[in-house]
Amino acid sequence: MISKIIYMKKAYEYDLTNPKIMEYPYDFYEAIHRDDARAVEVNGVGYWIGRMDDIKAITKNTSTFSNSYFSEGGPIPTGVSGEPLEKDVKEVFDKGPKVVNALWTTDPPKHTLHRKLVNKAFTGKWVRSMEPKIRDIANGLIDGFIFNGKTDFIKDYAVYVPMIVIAEALGMSRDDAEQFKHWSDDILSGNLDVLDHKARLRVAKSFVEANNHFEATIDERRKCPKDDLITSLAVAEVEGKSLDTSEVLPIVNTLMLAGNETTTNLIGNAMRLLFEYPEVMDAISKDYTLIPGFIDEVMRFDAPVQCLYRVVTEDTEIGGIKIEKDSSIMLGWGTAGRDPKYFKNPNIFDIYRSNSSQNVGFGFGPHICVGLGLAKAEARIAFETFFDRLKDIELDKNADLSHIPTFATRGYKRLDLKFKNNN
Repeated sequence: MISKIIYMKKAYEYDLTNPKIMEYPYDFYEAIHRDDARAVEVNGVGYWIGRMDDIKAITKNTSTFSNSYFSEGGPIPTGVSGEPLEKDVKEVFDKGPKVVNALWTTDPPKHTLHRKLVNKAFTGKWVRSMEPKIRDIANGLIDGFIFNGKTDFIKDYAVYVPMIVIAEALGMSRDDAEQFKHWSDDILSGNLDVLDHKARLRVAKSFVEANNHFEATIDERRKCPKDDLITSLAVAEVEGKSLDTSEVLPIVNTLMLAGNETTTNLIGNAMRLLFEYPEVMDAISKDYTLIPGFIDEVMRFDAPVQCLYRVVTEDTEIGGIKIEKDSSIMLGWGTAGRDPKYFKNPNIFDIYRSNSSQNVGFGFGPHICVGLGLAKAEARIAFETFFDRLKDIELDKNADLSHIPTFATRGYKRLDLKFKNNN
């Protein structure tokens, strides 16, 4: 009898920039763990690091693996290819306000000072104080489509719950939400994706427009403080010294991005999983105390941010792979969530998993997401409110379930649902 040999594709044979792999990267992630592939080169981008142990060690070693991967010119979102800036793109960036490296594009000790500042704003008390507003926003959004019997869950709900919260906190009105979203999407793309010339121009224009707006708002808040997040940043002092506007602007940009796209993808990915696991939808719709564990498992299983970057400051080696100075590495939060050393049967979605909270979907180490408490609260309240108001929720049989084409973040383009009014 001739036995059939099943070929298992090696981790280094995957091309993460291939749209098919970006759409479903989990076979690649499984190969990383199966092969113990500690550093896998992604052509034209850098090295993918997927094992939890390596990720934890790297995030703590900021001297060799730096988060300050922008030049002294500051955190300009030019894409991750490393290609020189085109003249017309540079001219657009030069028209904007000055920005310097701050918070997420710095390392300790400077990062530590900025982090203390932002932590003062994102306290548990502040998050709890925001819960009635989050619930009000969620109910208002549902009011807009509840009598239609259908909705694009992403566009009509998952986008706007976190976006309105962070937009208002940063001094923008709900009427400005579309503009805020446009800026956020473009700038995030400029920080995480490979951009061609046309995309670079688009990103540069959004970056300058956003910073012009926030510069004016910062100046206004210094003259007339309000009870909002941008005022806290505008008037804050670090070691007795006020932050310069060039430092405040990149912090505001960070909060705009982290407080928006990440949570949208979390809510969208979570809803999609409920249709794959209808027993989970049934359980959490009847018992809201299960929602926090459900959210933790989503962050492990289908993280909204699949990776973030670091730059190598000296020649080094990971798992026998030599990595030269100035190379980029990608910390694969999504891959670490499938690490079998940490999570038993990692490819199984289980909201009763005892250690789901050990996921690194919000990052790890000094740069762990400052807004994780807010993001979890927004996602929890989004689902509580949705199940309060709607019933018999179904996925449209013709729904387009493709993801936004990027390997750095993971979220759906749209999610078409049908439902009945529960009121």
